[in-house]
Amino acid sequence: IIISRESDVDGIFSASIALMRFPQAKTFFTSYGKENFLRISEILYKEIITTQESGQVIISDLGLNDDMIDLFKEIFIFLKSNQWSITWIDHHPWSEMAIKSAIEGGSVHLILDKTEKQCASDLMYNTYLKDNSVAEWLSKLAHTSDFFTKDMEIPPLPELIIFYKTFPDFYHRISELAKKISKGTLWDTEMQKDYYRYSKLRDHAKESIFDKIKTVEIENGIKISIVPTSPYLQISLFSEEVFKKTQADVAFYYNQEGKISIRRNNEIIHCDKIAKQLLEGGGHKFAAGGRLKSNPDKIDSIIGEIKDAVRNSTNLMSNQDM
Repeated sequence: IIISRESDVDGIFSASIALMRFPQAKTFFTSYGKENFLRISEILYKEIITTQESGQVIISDLGLNDDMIDLFKEIFIFLKSNQWSITWIDHHPWSEMAIKSAIEGGSVHLILDKTEKQCASDLMYNTYLKDNSVAEWLSKLAHTSDFFTKDMEIPPLPELIIFYKTFPDFYHRISELAKKISKGTLWDTEMQKDYYRYSKLRDHAKESIFDKIKTVEIENGIKISIVPTSPYLQISLFSEEVFKKTQADVAFYYNQEGKISIRRNNEIIHCDKIAKQLLEGGGHKFAAGGRLKSNPDKIDSIIGEIKDAVRNSTNLMSNQDM
């Protein structure tokens, strides 16, 4: 069983590399948040009880947040008691408590990059398919996409993934995409047709959002932009246009479900530390996400909550530098 992150190229490609090594595996995709992890736990319980055989679970491109430790401890115990091994491959920041909970008692083979220089696909390639040329290229493309290095041209897969998320059969579509990529197909006529449909919806969404951006400066001179987003926008790509327009140091993109994505335009900003001030927050220095406490329809409350998160995170960074 392969479980990977649903929302970006690295999550899909790391699953595809695992599929190259284990083509018989079932793939499931998810994202952060309690509801998502509960869904995955139910899937694991069902699959393992149904098969009544030993096996392996590979988890990729998902961090273990502290508020999910107790849930996963139960899962680890259940898997181990049924002779299932667990390999967890990730490159997000983990607390020492989360690391300890995963590896204690030999529950999990944890492959964790702490340097923030490798993506999950890099780790998956090095772990399972070292010297396989297709897997190597997939890892390089995922690295370019995940770290925004722009050193390689890649197909517009990040936007295609965003488009597929708007369909009720999203998980089926994304699983089929991972299988296709595992066989070396990065783009075909069907994907091109889907992308053409998507591009029309994306361009319309951009036009409607630019006038709604709120940009404010807080006491320490940091300029922040608060941006209502659309299901048709790929945040990392859209953020380049937002920063050109606003010259903000950091931008926050929120949707009607209260989910928020954070992107930076200034290296003094640590997106992950800001995210930790929000509900279900986590990520990297350069990109992170979480959930708002505020009502998504109350812009003043949203601005206040975000200001507090930025202030608290900058205080945290200052204390750590002392």
